[in-house]
Amino acid sequence: MKNKLLSGAFWMSFGSIFSRVLGIVYLIPWLIMFGKDQNQAQAVFNSAYTPYSLFLALGTAGFPTAIARQVASYNSQNKFRNSIRIFKYGFLFMMMTGVFCGVLLYLAAPFIAAHSSVVSKTAATTAIYYLVPTMIILPPMSFIRGFFQGNQDMKPFGVSQLWEQFVRVLFILGATFVVLEVFHKSYIAAVNFSTFATFVGTIASYIYLLNYARTKMPEYRLLYQESMPVEKQNILILFRNIVSEALPFVLIGSGITITQFFDQVTFKNIVTNLLGATVQQAELMYTYFAANPNKITTVVVSLTIAISETTLPLLARYYDRKDRKKVSEVIGQNIDLMFLILLPAVTLLLALSWEVNGIFFQFDTYAAKLLAMALVSSISLALFTDFFTIVQAMGKHRLAIRYLFVGLILKLVLQIPCVSLWGAFGAIISTMIAFLAISLLAFRRINEDNLLPGQLKNVKKVIFMNVLLFLTAFLVQYLMGFVYIPHTKITAFLYSVIFALLFGVAYVVMLDKTKLSQKILGKTFIMKKKH
Repeated sequence: MKNKLLSGAFWMSFGSIFSRVLGIVYLIPWLIMFGKDQNQAQAVFNSAYTPYSLFLALGTAGFPTAIARQVASYNSQNKFRNSIRIFKYGFLFMMMTGVFCGVLLYLAAPFIAAHSSVVSKTAATTAIYYLVPTMIILPPMSFIRGFFQGNQDMKPFGVSQLWEQFVRVLFILGATFVVLEVFHKSYIAAVNFSTFATFVGTIASYIYLLNYARTKMPEYRLLYQESMPVEKQNILILFRNIVSEALPFVLIGSGITITQFFDQVTFKNIVTNLLGATVQQAELMYTYFAANPNKITTVVVSLTIAISETTLPLLARYYDRKDRKKVSEVIGQNIDLMFLILLPAVTLLLALSWEVNGIFFQFDTYAAKLLAMALVSSISLALFTDFFTIVQAMGKHRLAIRYLFVGLILKLVLQIPCVSLWGAFGAIISTMIAFLAISLLAFRRINEDNLLPGQLKNVKKVIFMNVLLFLTAFLVQYLMGFVYIPHTKITAFLYSVIFALLFGVAYVVMLDKTKLSQKILGKTFIMKKKH
């Protein structure tokens, strides 16, 4: 079971993490091409991308997870024919969902742009329009990924994400170069083509998934032949079951994006009306606390998503079988693995916040501090993602939704006082408090119902180890500040690579010395000498 969890986590991580890494690496040449307009370009791009992500989450977030859970459940009962039936009708439903969300996004575009932290409402509205075609065709594609996930086949999920992002990035860079350097158009035109790149990337993902499905047909035919007869259901009842299964996942999957969208439509009004900032200042602050850091923190949260999405089918299967021992075992491994990967990633990026911000964006002390705060907040977002996935995998959907609404209300209540007191930092702090509170609520329920005393002793050791790493890394950075501070992208990159390598070696040695690598991963990194 541990090997299956680690194998699934690898493929989910491979696609999810590397696609997100590509999604931030391209920013270096992309923003360089914009020159002095790069902050404005980022603001317009993000003003379109955040609402698109919200509509996409509302239209897709729960459905791949829902079908993964149902397919896993059916397959465990040798009912593969039911899996195929629910996939067919679910795919049709997702096509209709895509059209509905696309039309809704198009109609809402002017309103969203008017309340976003951008100077030009027209530019933001047009950028949103360019994302509508993707909104229509992406939901059915995500449903295909969910079917593979439910069959414990994580490779197409991960690789299709990477393929989609790779083609998207190539189109963004190529289109931006042609628009700015060949035709000498405005940065707004380049941003519009950059948003349209999501459509091109989605087409590439479709091609890969359909080709992969073709190679799996012999295996699926065999499963279909050996399956029990299909249980006939009324089509409307089938649709209702899909929606009722997916709706909680839709809401929970949209939680983080809802708060980001809330920041987008409220921040400008708060800082201009209460703090006396200009629209230009609001746009710059929004870029520094949301548009830029979100690119980095997304990679951190994706580490958790990769683990939680891998755990879901396994956990659902054992929970359906009422195998409490296996449920407890999977949850324990899940939490161990999450902390083992999440904490050092945040610690390393925190220590290098000045360098990382300079490599991808600009060398700016204020922006680097906001990035550091966003990285701290990403821990609460990662905990929310993982713990709520566990709660839902056990069928406690209403509880998860109640907790989410508590978090959203808390964010709503804290937003104005926090932003009024701490400006851009306040928006991050209000999000962090809200998600940390509901993550603790979810963990308390998980711990009470499923975990055994002492089962998370490895987590305590990982946390203690990362506290030591945190203090050591920041002490080294503080002392290095008296000697050398990089101020160019190349020197910052080289410095970060050396620092990360030393950090990684130290972490691996600590894992082996404390035997945590053997306990959590089932292996050691450093070969022991034979006597």
